[in-house]
Amino acid sequence: MYKNKVLLSLSILSILTICSCSGNKPNPNPKPDPEKEDVLIETIKKRMPAEFEPVSMVKMCYPNNMPLSVYKTIAEDNKVLLLVNPTSSGNSRINAARNALSNEGANMDNITFLDMPIDDDYTYWVRDFSPFYVFDNKQLTVTDFTYNRPYRTEQNNVPKKLANYFEIPYSKMDLVHTGGNLMQDGRGTAFSDDLVVQENNNNKSKVLSEMKNGTGTDNYVITIDPQGDYIAHIDCWGKIVAPDKIIVARLPESNPRYSYYEQVANELANTKCSYGYNYRIYRIDEPGGDTIAPYTNSLIANNHVYMPLGEDDSLNQAALQVYEEALPGYEVIGVEGFSFDDSRCFLNTDALHCRTHEVPNQNMVFIDSRDVYNGNVPLQNEYLVKANIVSYADKELSEVKIHYSINDGEYVTEDMSQYKSSTNYTYTFAGLTSGDDVKYYIEASDIDNNYNVEPTCGQLDPHHFVIN
Repeated sequence: MYKNKVLLSLSILSILTICSCSGNKPNPNPKPDPEKEDVLIETIKKRMPAEFEPVSMVKMCYPNNMPLSVYKTIAEDNKVLLLVNPTSSGNSRINAARNALSNEGANMDNITFLDMPIDDDYTYWVRDFSPFYVFDNKQLTVTDFTYNRPYRTEQNNVPKKLANYFEIPYSKMDLVHTGGNLMQDGRGTAFSDDLVVQENNNNKSKVLSEMKNGTGTDNYVITIDPQGDYIAHIDCWGKIVAPDKIIVARLPESNPRYSYYEQVANELANTKCSYGYNYRIYRIDEPGGDTIAPYTNSLIANNHVYMPLGEDDSLNQAALQVYEEALPGYEVIGVEGFSFDDSRCFLNTDALHCRTHEVPNQNMVFIDSRDVYNGNVPLQNEYLVKANIVSYADKELSEVKIHYSINDGEYVTEDMSQYKSSTNYTYTFAGLTSGDDVKYYIEASDIDNNYNVEPTCGQLDPHHFVIN
């Protein structure tokens, strides 16, 4: 009858009752006990937003030993802040950069040019020397570190100049670090390989303390470097693409580094994400050796994935499919990295992620869910869904909705209830029975139309649980 469609309107429920039709009839959002303080989620007051959160612009350098088509591709759907390195005599190259990109057909309305000395034309790794962007309460700030290339003095000065440019607060940690050796989930968990410990006099406790105090990272997962390469950057072999999803490269079993890659993949697969269950691991096949296949060295910006293409077309297509599987609904774009003289500029240790850096949208709406129902869960009277929803623009929320489907029925949309006078919102499923299959996701927006959805892919990959 209505087993696959749950209707919550009281009038329809009455009709169903009169007709004695069978089916699930959950209560229309019973409120949680106001004395239950464990309902509250305290979103980390100081946190690093993740790359997959809303982005205001993407930073890149000019020149950058990349074809102009790369700038054009990213600027089609994103604002770009171009850090233009002056000539050795100090003269601006902005006009040259503007003319080159205009002739390439780039969307010039999306590109802002900024004079920025960066040592020389061959040190364009903006990922590595850019600061960490950190929300301190509702204020976006720049958190700096000592770049692990101290001889690049101009690049070490870039974070403070960017703080001045964006007119946001600046602080600096007592920590040697580099952006290519960090990925974070936006909820207090971050990942690096052990290069960060080695470069800080093997003082792991100091690394953990500085990251917690400086960025709000209270779960810093430090792995081995499976590459065994000089660069030892995590973006060369792994990438967090959602709060519960990590892509990890995989080598052929015959490769001498195979076991190291499997070791870190297994370690991450046994690490709990902020939702309360273990990370979902996706694997991208790479050949290893000298064949260029830098697939994890990608950029995520505003529901787009820009993946650097390698030399093997079949591997390229397989890698693109992994991103599409991990991020359904995202536009996944393969980016060629050939320079003007037709020599390949992307390397396994230096590709698109290294040469770009996102700037978070400081007006974003952030949805923070914890203790998420997932997989098989025991039968109980009620299932409380809770989320802390923060408007970083400090605007009134115009709507907070939960969308859910039971037993593959049509999605039902309901308002979530504000809990007390906090920024927490709840929804309670009641009346579910053994065997019920529930999918749900949350969306929120403020009065300025800043919008977000959780989990990352919304209805295309919702939270999902089944009643035992």
